[in-house]
Amino acid sequence: MTQRTLAGVVAVPLVAALWAAALFLPAPFVTYYPGTTADLIGPEHEGGATITVEDHEVYPPTSGELRMTTASITRPETRLTLAEALSAWLDRDATVRPYSSEYGDGEDDETNQYLSGLQMTSSADLSVAAALTELDIAYETNVQVGGVRQGYPADGLLQSGDVVRSVDGEPIEEPADIAAAVERAGVGAELVLEVERDGETIDVTVVPAEDEGAARIGVTPILGFDFPFPISLTPPEGIGGGSAGMMFALAVYDYLTPGDLTGGLDVAGTGTIALDGTVGRIGGITQKIPGARDAGSAVFLAPAGNCDEAVNAANGDMRVVAVETLDEAIETLGTLADDPDADVTTCEDVLG
Repeated sequence: MTQRTLAGVVAVPLVAALWAAALFLPAPFVTYYPGTTADLIGPEHEGGATITVEDHEVYPPTSGELRMTTASITRPETRLTLAEALSAWLDRDATVRPYSSEYGDGEDDETNQYLSGLQMTSSADLSVAAALTELDIAYETNVQVGGVRQGYPADGLLQSGDVVRSVDGEPIEEPADIAAAVERAGVGAELVLEVERDGETIDVTVVPAEDEGAARIGVTPILGFDFPFPISLTPPEGIGGGSAGMMFALAVYDYLTPGDLTGGLDVAGTGTIALDGTVGRIGGITQKIPGARDAGSAVFLAPAGNCDEAVNAANGDMRVVAVETLDEAIETLGTLADDPDADVTTCEDVLG
């Protein structure tokens, strides 16, 4: 055996070993896979949202389904191997993206979960307001505590859902007013917050602490609402983000109007919702569509702003319909309830 042949014999398994090892080294990517769906209106809707209405007539749906959809994404502290990233790349229902496009430096699971839960809570309240706006039912806005960070001054003193009416006697009208009041007071000063909690008004004293060079109390304020009658939507447990807003709003609208909005169809969808009913673009739609497909949905309502991605999703026989507003989504469902094969706007129509 020549020296060159011997070198080749030794090198081949070494190179193979290096490639094999490389497949199991951390890779700077995250993956998206189809997640679960949850029916929001069906009589059994296990794992779905709970809609509670008092002192107002309701019409619980008796047929059909309105499914919120999810995508499963790699958590911030999880590091994929190259083999896992390649496996996802070969899966038509999955998507691989650079880690830096989804998460910032130092982002951890706890922070991500906190923000995701906050978005879900805000989305649920906003969806109720959007549905009432569609029904021309008036309401007032307020400022609520969306979340409280552990270890910060407000921890144990304020709670999610607290309505903050004033700080040191100054009325609170916008979420940003709380941060401004804390900044004016500064580190170490006592702040007295007038808070409504469970129907009672209480005063809560909080002392701001320094965090990253600024005075903070550790609350995230959000826009809240004073509805004319008790109405709430409790999101499913363990699911975060704001992408179910449109589907939440449709479910609330269905409860407050006679008849079954879906006409018995299994309808899935996604999209954020604004007070004026605008349906916003979301992430992970190419995973949410196959998730709804596998759940047996006949129709998928997609934000028109996501059509560039939605047309490439594996939808099977499920119709993917484009909507821009809550009103358009309601009108579209009414059309399909009368005729499931009716001509409605698809993502292909939007893209021309």
